[in-house]
Amino acid sequence: MTVTFPLTEKRDAEALLKHLTMHKLSCPGNCVVSLKADVAQVSSSHTTALGTAFTAW
Repeated sequence: MTVTFPLTEKRDAEALLKHLTMHKLSCPGNCVVSLKADVAQVSSSHTTALGTAFTAW
């Protein structure tokens, strides 16, 4: 499953990585993060954790 997380000044890549860790997703452990200018694409086979992280973002 791949989800696109919007990034802003307050919610940057570093904040996203911390957020993913809170949902037991770690890069490069069980997810892959691709950063662009204003979004981050996160892929993981742990669909429930990724969906919950996206909803809470």
